[in-house]
Amino acid sequence: MKGFLLVVRVLLGWALVAGCAGAATVGGGRVEVPDERPVVPEDAPDWLPALRGPEDWSALAYRPPDSTVARTEVVKIVVDLEDDASMHFLQSGRWPLHFHFVERFIDPRADHATFNVTEYRRPERRYLLGSVVHYLDADVWALELVPGDTMAAERIQRLLALVREHAPFLGERLRFRPLSDEQRARAAEVALATVDEVALQAATRYQPLVLGVAHGYLRLLRDPAELADARPEDIVVLAEVPEDLPPVAGLVTQRLQAPLAHVAVLSRSRGTPDMALRDALNDPRLTALEGQLVRLEVGAQELRVEATTLSEAQPRWDARRPMDPFVPPIDSPAPAILIPVSDLTLGDVGVAGAKAAQLGELTVIEGVETPGGFVMPFGGYLEHRAAAGVDAAAIARVEAIEDRAERRAALAEIRRALEEQPVDRRVLHRVRVALVRGRRHIFRSSTNAEDLVGFSGAGLYRSVVVDADPSDAQIADALRTVWASVFLERAWEERAWARIEQRSVAMGVLVQPFVGDVAATGVATTANPFTETRPAVFVNLQTRNEGATAAAGDEVPEQMLVYTWTPTPEAYVLARSSRTDGAPILVGDEPARLARILQAIHQRMVPQWGDPTNAADVEVLLTTDRRFVIVQARPMTIRYAPGQTW
Repeated sequence: MKGFLLVVRVLLGWALVAGCAGAATVGGGRVEVPDERPVVPEDAPDWLPALRGPEDWSALAYRPPDSTVARTEVVKIVVDLEDDASMHFLQSGRWPLHFHFVERFIDPRADHATFNVTEYRRPERRYLLGSVVHYLDADVWALELVPGDTMAAERIQRLLALVREHAPFLGERLRFRPLSDEQRARAAEVALATVDEVALQAATRYQPLVLGVAHGYLRLLRDPAELADARPEDIVVLAEVPEDLPPVAGLVTQRLQAPLAHVAVLSRSRGTPDMALRDALNDPRLTALEGQLVRLEVGAQELRVEATTLSEAQPRWDARRPMDPFVPPIDSPAPAILIPVSDLTLGDVGVAGAKAAQLGELTVIEGVETPGGFVMPFGGYLEHRAAAGVDAAAIARVEAIEDRAERRAALAEIRRALEEQPVDRRVLHRVRVALVRGRRHIFRSSTNAEDLVGFSGAGLYRSVVVDADPSDAQIADALRTVWASVFLERAWEERAWARIEQRSVAMGVLVQPFVGDVAATGVATTANPFTETRPAVFVNLQTRNEGATAAAGDEVPEQMLVYTWTPTPEAYVLARSSRTDGAPILVGDEPARLARILQAIHQRMVPQWGDPTNAADVEVLLTTDRRFVIVQARPMTIRYAPGQTW
């Protein structure tokens, strides 16, 4: 804890019960991930000089388990310019890296580090390296380079012509797909035929969001209202992407999902397999098993579903759920004082909640901008709850209710009590004085039961935006709305599934100046969610009125990996925003600038959170004057499948 808060504690005469030295951790269950590593037949050739037809393609192609797009087949290519432009189509399951093939068959003296520089980044190079990718859903054939390849326009043109010549069955169907803005500019220099990115996205049928194996009763929910009654043993199939998701065994949506939307983040935190499948409610693979107990495998390349038995499912259900109860930390409650965010550290989760404590940690990182603000710690909530008559016994009575509808009604009664109880006038005065005059503010949840290792709580609680210079009534309404959201049904049920003790949940209120000059909102992960072997940050951004955390279906956010293992971060654009007519949201050096900010957050936060955390989930705003403002950072665990690790 930094100076201000220490002084306040001494002056007010209350002691801090020893808080967590590191991060509060909710014990997670076991998660099974599919193994889609390719099995290469022993008699498959190492390479072929030409692809005469589909049979040759099938002999060489592999489906990479670390692909950013599902249902893809890949054949790597090497053209040796010193050997009369000899063509090599690689058995790519056996030789997934160009270098290893060159070392084995062409130049055994080659050095890997030197090769990576000279053959991908220098104008004078011995080899032309690339891949032919077949996007099965769209039936699109693409010639691709690695995202950081700086190959000259004329050489890209030559490589495309050579591949077409040596794979005549592809012909004009084969087009160049640039994976970076630089490659796109090179293609334009020589008017290369390129892949239509919008059409490619529109043709996508299968989108895996969270890899895993689910066991559950397959429920095709044609009425979205039925989702409220879904059980943890259900695999639910929905037409739309839900705003809220109760604990379930698996999620399938007909609409494509924003990869870092709240539902996807929540599913990743729970270890719940999550996927999108076009027309899923009518897919014969699913309709044939409706209502039955099934095993659903969400793989990086394919989905698989089959009937299973209760004896197979029950041990998996038991293993998925956290085994041990978790008691959220509450340090000696402070009176309803206000604490600057900059005076908080990760050790203050039990005073002010994880969201505020983690933002406090960010304020000391050079180059990281946050909205600042202050937090009303747990004391304000606990005093208000007591005044409303919501004591431990009242909460215990709700815990004892087994009928879901009855429990729903009891929670509504508690919320009503909290929302109708007048707020202490001293509290209102403190808040009003602390607000920045002439600025709108956002009142945000900061509990000891969200943003934790093993429990994200994404989207469980409420936030409220208040007008500039609000009245006492507006301040009171905002505080009560945030406090009462502890007892929202979605929050209660999520905590119950995670075995979080409900009576110990406490709510701090994080109050920040509202960032109004926003060009785009975004979410990012500080590690590559597709593979551990290519360090990167993954960024989703959407224009201001279409947030990246909620975008679904036609609302596609800008998506990019920014590789961080190179001296200068390099952007690989996976998709452009559906709201910008193909124009980029991040331009110039902005992807690299954002990547460096995210790296700094990763380096400070992930070691403090500890295992199994291996990334931070970060919410970011891009302002109209092109600043990045970080509004949240929480622990994230990416579970890599076989073939995605070192």
